[in-house]
Amino acid sequence: MQIKLSHDSKEFIFKLKEHIALDNPNRARQYTTKLLSRIKDMLQHPYIGKVNATFDDESIREIILDGIKIIYKIYPKSVGVVMIYRYIDIDESKLETN
Repeated sequence: MQIKLSHDSKEFIFKLKEHIALDNPNRARQYTTKLLSRIKDMLQHPYIGKVNATFDDESIREIILDGIKIIYKIYPKSVGVVMIYRYIDIDESKLETN
């Protein structure tokens, strides 16, 4: 199964890495590598996540890793990561899932 990250998802990971690197550049690299690996491993089994309540669509699901919410859409031959963000109040209805 191919995993594709949206621009916003890549940007979140980049900013997270920059933030961690302020204190420890090696730890930043290690953590983001580990996070991406865990995301890819979990999404090899895309139905593991629960259906996202905002969209109420079987193909749009979410998982939470280390306090980070990953919203993704299941396609026939791939999984598209729509958004990654810290698990806080955010209006998910404004997210695009195309």
